[in-house]
Amino acid sequence: MIELLLTSFPLIVRILWLRFRKKAITVYNVHRAVFVWFLLFLALIFTIEYYHPDTHSGIVPFRIVPIVAERSGTVTSLHVTAGQRVEPGDLLFTVDNSSEAAAVAVAQSRVDEAREQVQVAMLQVEAAEYAVALAEAQLDDANIDLDDEEQLRAENSPAFAQDRYQRTLDIQRERTAQLGQARTALATAELEAQQVAPTALLTAEATLREKQVELEKTRILAPVSGRVEQVTLNVGDRAAQIALRPAMVIVPDREEDDPAEIVAGFTQVNRSVLHVGMPAEVACQSNINNGMHNSVLPARVVRIQDSIATGQIVPTGTLIQPSERMGKGDVVVHLRLEHPEQQDLLVNGSRCLVQAYTTKIRGGLADTALGEVIEAWALEKAIIMRMKVWVMLATGAGLGGEG
Repeated sequence: MIELLLTSFPLIVRILWLRFRKKAITVYNVHRAVFVWFLLFLALIFTIEYYHPDTHSGIVPFRIVPIVAERSGTVTSLHVTAGQRVEPGDLLFTVDNSSEAAAVAVAQSRVDEAREQVQVAMLQVEAAEYAVALAEAQLDDANIDLDDEEQLRAENSPAFAQDRYQRTLDIQRERTAQLGQARTALATAELEAQQVAPTALLTAEATLREKQVELEKTRILAPVSGRVEQVTLNVGDRAAQIALRPAMVIVPDREEDDPAEIVAGFTQVNRSVLHVGMPAEVACQSNINNGMHNSVLPARVVRIQDSIATGQIVPTGTLIQPSERMGKGDVVVHLRLEHPEQQDLLVNGSRCLVQAYTTKIRGGLADTALGEVIEAWALEKAIIMRMKVWVMLATGAGLGGEG
């Protein structure tokens, strides 16, 4: 390795010195130089690996939308195939809707009946208004007759008759009662036409909409745009309502403001050197080719997850025991490609090698010659990364058993 060659100068100097003094070169004569060589090699390796961390755990994550039937039933038609693109609202499949369709028909008939009741109530109002007008006219006639009889009585006219006066008075009282009854009937008809019948109509229409919603649930539509995968249904199958057993899944399209990212897990020790904006390189297995064209892609750290997954706690019946958490836990880092035109090269779910580079030393080594050497040593890590990519290409092509 390059590190071995660069740190071997103490041994080379010692050998040249022994030759100059014409002394024998033995293990005892060079053991101190070998030890210094070993210490320098360890220090260089530690420094490079610390300031320029890498990981093989990178992935290109993507989400899926499981499609399940909102109402259980037998599949009656299937309208998509695996790999087909869909848009929001496209019909995916249908389940048996005989009971829901019957319920909609009943609800529709009740709506029609309620609308007819509204019309009947309006006609009853008109009839009650005519009855009130008739009763008022009859009462007016009765009042006139009663006034005439009272005038005759006041004048002590020989034409006045007590029995006729009494009948006229009874008729006037009867007409008054009939007018009150007609007005009560009008108020009842108006209440029926303005509140009772319309409320019944609204209730019937709400029930119809509810049944129509239930009927619509038998038609499963695409909630997002994307590509249909893993279609497990056939006509005649029983559609499940459990998200763990979806009828199919949709891999949604990525939005322009939410490009694909590479998520990588680094060791917790690397947390002190990783930072947002840090340059990196990414080599995903699905992009590696023998021409190395677009195999290694420049990227940059855009986010570092604040929490480490192994420390999360969920309510259980026992107290937490930290020693039972066997996993060390990763520092999760999100990276994006530097060049947007390379986004299409990322394949969902691909495994990636991620190499981060420290280009600005912080702390005590900042603005020092040693710090600049450490920064420049990123070139060696970039070369090693490309060697790893060749190894990944060889093993992925079948050499080494990973065909």
